[in-house]
Amino acid sequence: MNDQAAGCGRLLLEAVEDFQRAGDVQDLWKRLNDRLTVFGITGLIYGTEAMPDPHRFLGLMLNSVQGDWLNDKFSLDLFYCDEYVEAARCGETAPILWSDTSRLATASDRALQSLAVDYDHGIITGVSIPMRFAGGLGASSIGCHADNMSFAEFDRIWAVESGVIAGIVNAFDVRLRADFKAEIFPLDAREKECLKRMAAGQRVQRIADAMSLTDRQVEKVTISARRKLHATTLPQAIATALIFELIAL
Repeated sequence: MNDQAAGCGRLLLEAVEDFQRAGDVQDLWKRLNDRLTVFGITGLIYGTEAMPDPHRFLGLMLNSVQGDWLNDKFSLDLFYCDEYVEAARCGETAPILWSDTSRLATASDRALQSLAVDYDHGIITGVSIPMRFAGGLGASSIGCHADNMSFAEFDRIWAVESGVIAGIVNAFDVRLRADFKAEIFPLDAREKECLKRMAAGQRVQRIADAMSLTDRQVEKVTISARRKLHATTLPQAIATALIFELIAL
């Protein structure tokens, strides 16, 4: 093993050990941000979801990019049409350097408006890293922004450090989903049992009888579970609970 590979391995191992000491989601998020500053990365935006769908919101989003950038993107309804966000959420698995503007040749007008907001806020340089889990049914992605750095400067760093940066990000993603799923999707015991029974194909009346609830109460429980899982339909809620291992058949 050469010195560079040994150094990458050491940084990744240190990050994994550091993440194991995190006490909650925000602590873990801070540790990730701290770990990536050595590579010139100054802000991150992360999302994770089950069965990625460009027509619904992400299951979880964390953001450390400074300023009003994200608020402006959402207020103008331009976040989800972002060319790089769509690529990371819906199919692409290789990291996407923001210096790769070739995809913008076929971008929609809305995607170009989204890019204009990025440029107005100086959110220009960085990389998006897609991640997949649960056999591709689950997806996470993270955008790494390097403030006050040119495309060429960041791309030189990426050419050397891409393996360790991606490794650190993946280690964060695994730790978050494995150990903090109850914090990011805080279902109570009744919501879990209701979703588990529905996943097994039980009808509402049978679930109500088994759980000593009325049909109306079962409906209220499922609505609450859907809201906590950021799901627009009951099948999406069940899929999210299964994929994130909140329930098991």
